[in-house]
Amino acid sequence: MAYKKRRGKKKKFKLWSKQSDYITVEGTTVSMDSTWEVACAKRLDELEVRWIRNPSIKLKYNTRGRRARNYIPDFYLPDYDVYIEVKGYWTEAARHKMKSVQALNPVRIIILESLSEIKNMSINQIV
Repeated sequence: MAYKKRRGKKKKFKLWSKQSDYITVEGTTVSMDSTWEVACAKRLDELEVRWIRNPSIKLKYNTRGRRARNYIPDFYLPDYDVYIEVKGYWTEAARHKMKSVQALNPVRIIILESLSEIKNMSINQIV
């Protein structure tokens, strides 16, 4: 009798952050991956900086195993041609990803690593 391995559903991993919806100043609802991203959206709105969250915006990067992948930035600021990544928890894979994104794409990425950095973000950092 041959042994057949049972194929089950893939386990879903638990997100470290709380997904939330944010209502923009224009009144549209945008899904956010964390409360820190909501805080960043609020801060950008306070600074009157136009931002976009669009999953079709993709930047290339290579995994540690050299596999080509796409990174979707948290925010894009079209008036400044700047991307923002909100990163509260770093893993080695995440560090490698961001280094690869920056090496393979001629773009400017601002990485915010704490709520205080988000709350104290100024227009001077963006420009």
